[in-house]
Amino acid sequence: MYLDLLTQAPLLDPHIWASPDVLTSVIDYEAAKKKKSRGGGLIFGGICCLLVVVLIVVGIYLLTKRKKQQ
Repeated sequence: MYLDLLTQAPLLDPHIWASPDVLTSVIDYEAAKKKKSRGGGLIFGGICCLLVVVLIVVGIYLLTKRKKQQ
């Protein structure tokens, strides 16, 4: 892959790659890529926190139920 890129590099027009439009589109692409990857982690973290809270509530409920039976 890299060899192919190096052999085709002289065919690329440097004026096109230096264009502000290309730079702007690359920045937008990278920002969208980062935004997607962060969203998955946020959802996973939220689900984990929710599960921890549910486990704590269920544990407290079971402990109070057990004390009432004794």
